Parts: sequence; structure tokens; C-alpha cells
Amino acid sequence: MDFYSITIIVIFFYIFVTGFHDEGNLVATIIFSRSIDAKKAFILAAVAQFLGTAIISTNVSQTMAKDIIKYEYLFKSGSTISLLILSGLIGAMTWNFITWYFGIPSSSSHALIGGMLGPFVLEYGYNSINVQGILFRAILPLFLSPIIGFVTGYLVTFFLSEILKNQTPEANNVLKKLQYFTLFFLNAGQGSNDAQKGMGLIVILMMIKGQTHNFEVPFNIKYMAALMISLGLILGGFRMIKSVGTRIYRIKPFHSFNAQLSSLLVVSIASIIGAPISGTQLINSSILGIGAKERPTAVRWQFARGMIMAWFITIPVSFIISYLIYGLTKLL
Repeated sequence: MDFYSITIIVIFFYIFVTGFHDEGNLVATIIFSRSIDAKKAFILAAVAQFLGTAIISTNVSQTMAKDIIKYEYLFKSGSTISLLILSGLIGAMTWNFITWYFGIPSSSSHALIGGMLGPFVLEYGYNSINVQGILFRAILPLFLSPIIGFVTGYLVTFFLSEILKNQTPEANNVLKKLQYFTLFFLNAGQGSNDAQKGMGLIVILMMIKGQTHNFEVPFNIKYMAALMISLGLILGGFRMIKSVGTRIYRIKPFHSFNAQLSSLLVVSIASIIGAPISGTQLINSSILGIGAKERPTAVRWQFARGMIMAWFITIPVSFIISYLIYGLTKLL
């Protein structure tokens, strides 16, 4: 088996790991607020992830293919491109497993960006980086989305608190039912974002191999990616879910609905414009915004600080790991 085939397989495995590592965060508030039974929530989310990945726009995959590494360095790599991408993926997954083990809700999107940069910088230097593309199409969306998520969570909580302030506790039952819809559409939207990042790498490999001449993702790639991210979500453990559902703020149905709605608004816009964002960041920042509006003293800010620190160090750490991995393969 050649490096090209191995790299394609590893990309699909990375998409599976993304489902395992990240996508459960989108279900966490619903489970821990007891809005929807855990089994039903996971099945509905997995179906939504599959449909979102297979059907909705591939704008994010085009961003990954076109805006991270400069064209000339992608195409001058030749057969080396498989090893470059493979090293980047291994670096990103290594960091993902470290954060999964310690229950830190870090971003797979950040890890992939840092992982992809390391090998290319070692091979071609910093000139290989598409600075404008990565800044405006990747880095800024990734770092701005949690800020927007925080603000949106705060505002949604403010307005819904005013609307529901005279309602009886029966309003919680309505919010629980509405979360079937927010859960589905949020996961469909994030499926059209998260799985697309790996699909963009496959497009790069196929273009260099001469198997495609544009940035369109073939149907069979879409459906395989959809299957992998859905399986990852179903098989993922509760380690990350517990972090989101219990360690930031005590979640009730009202908060869960607000977090789902806030995240859905941001995910929808990001997927339309092709901006890669992190579902992990988004749902966590929404919860922080909700807690800050309702009861700031009840927010576990110490855990939140550690989580935010993980967001900031993910790109440089995954960069270093993939840089070293690629350097080791060159020595061998």
C-alpha cells in the first residue's frame, strides 16, 4: 500500500476521531439538562451529522484546500504531499488524544491547522504559508467564533429571560421539545463544517494525483466522511460531554436550549461563508455567556480559564508535534 492510500485512510480516521472527540460536545447540554434521553439524543445527532456532511455545502473543504498552504508549494511537493499531510494528521490526532485523555475540551480544528503547518514549514519554510488566507479564512473565524458564541449566548439568555419571566415551570417542557429541532439542525450544520476539513485534504491529494481538476468533493468521499463522523459521535465516550455538561455551569433545560440556539446561529453563518470553526469552542463559549448573564458567581471560571488556555496553545503544540514527526520521517 502506497503513502497516498495510507494518507486517505488516515484522513477518514481523523474525521472519525473528530466525531469521537468533538461532536459529543454538541449533545452534552441536552443530556445533562435531561431535556432528551441520551440514547435518543445521540441517534438524532448522528443522523443529523451524516446528512449535514453528505448534503450541505462544501465551502469549508474548499477553504482547507485553497487557503492554508500556497498553491505552488502544494503542487511542487509531488509524491511528498502524502507524507506531509500524513505527518500533519498524526500531529493533530496526537494532541486530540492527549486532550481527550485529560478531559480537556480543546479544538480539533485548531489541531488540524497547526498540524498541517508544521511539515510544510520544515520542508519549505514559512514562505509556504498562505498568510492572508489562513488569517482571514481560518485563524480569525476560529478565534472569533467563541467570542461571538459568548455574546450570542448572553444575548439569547437575556431576551428569552424577559420573554419567559412570567411563564410557569411548564415552559420547560416546551423548551425540551424544541431542542429536538435545535439538536438536529445544530449537528447538521456542524457536520457540514467539521467533516469538511478532512475532505479538503482529500481534495488536495486527488488534485495532485490528477484525479480531479477542481475543488469539488466527489459524492463517495462525502458519504464516507459522513459515515465516519457519525460513527465517531456514536462511539465517543462521555469524558468530553461531562466537561461541557457539568464543569462550566450547572445546565438546566432553559440553559441547554439557549446554548443550542446560540450555537446554531453561529454555525449556520460560518458554514455558509466557508469559515472553519470549532463546535467545541462554540458550545462552551455559549455556556459561558449564558452563565455570565444569569449567575456569574456560579460559573466555574477556573475550569474555563484552563479550557481557554488549551484553545490558545493547541495550534502551536500541534505545529511542534507534526514538525517533529515529519522531521523524524525524513531522518528515517
